[in-house]
Amino acid sequence: MRPLASPSADTWQVGLAELLTLAVIGAGTYAMRAVFLVTARHKLPAPVGRLLPYVGPAVLAAIALPAFVAPRGSVSFAGTVPALLAAVVTWMAWRCAKNNLPIALFGGLAVWWLASWAL
Repeated sequence: MRPLASPSADTWQVGLAELLTLAVIGAGTYAMRAVFLVTARHKLPAPVGRLLPYVGPAVLAAIALPAFVAPRGSVSFAGTVPALLAAVVTWMAWRCAKNNLPIALFGGLAVWWLASWAL
């Protein structure tokens, strides 16, 4: 019968595995970004060049939409309606105020506070 490994050896192995995982993820992330720097002298293919401007808004939407739909981690009327109402008012104020972002943001924030208080 083999003796069992000590708890400190198991902890060390888990820590090393986590560190290795983080290093591989970091290297992969760096490599994905470095490709654009290395190929900066070359022109992007036409389909990629046409689609690239849509990546930023798509990522922003993917990050922000869950915050509007489920602000506290679950969908509820009292939590969702004020956020969606504030988003709509902010967008409308931004369009009507000739792209004046501070007015739109403060207007949307005020609507969110009032709607949260009312519900």
